[in-house]
Amino acid sequence: MEKIKVEFRQLDIGAQLPEYETANAAGCDIALPLRGDIVLYPHEVKSIPVGFAVKIPAGYEAQIRSRAGMARKGVVVANAPGTIDSDHTAELHLLLLNVTDKPVRLSPGQKVAQMVFSPLVQATFEAHD
Repeated sequence: MEKIKVEFRQLDIGAQLPEYETANAAGCDIALPLRGDIVLYPHEVKSIPVGFAVKIPAGYEAQIRSRAGMARKGVVVANAPGTIDSDHTAELHLLLLNVTDKPVRLSPGQKVAQMVFSPLVQATFEAHD
């Protein structure tokens, strides 16, 4: 399995380092910072800062995806998969959507999304009649 070096910059004292649950996991889990609870109301989309930034090597991207366990509770990544380009170095935000008819409370440290890294391929476009 190929590994790449991704720089992690903690911006919030409560930010959590992304973690792989198992040795062969494709995605690393993103947890909420260790601060107050967040409530997502029915059908609400909320932009949630995770308290860190990453520097992805050129030639790679990261995709933010829903976690199965959160999707079972009715919370998904609204723009999944959300793409993070290698030139994006600002704090990451998760766009979380509550697809249920009831409020959902998210706790500090709760794993709410996953991040998957992939090599890039760009297209060359040729106009044809």
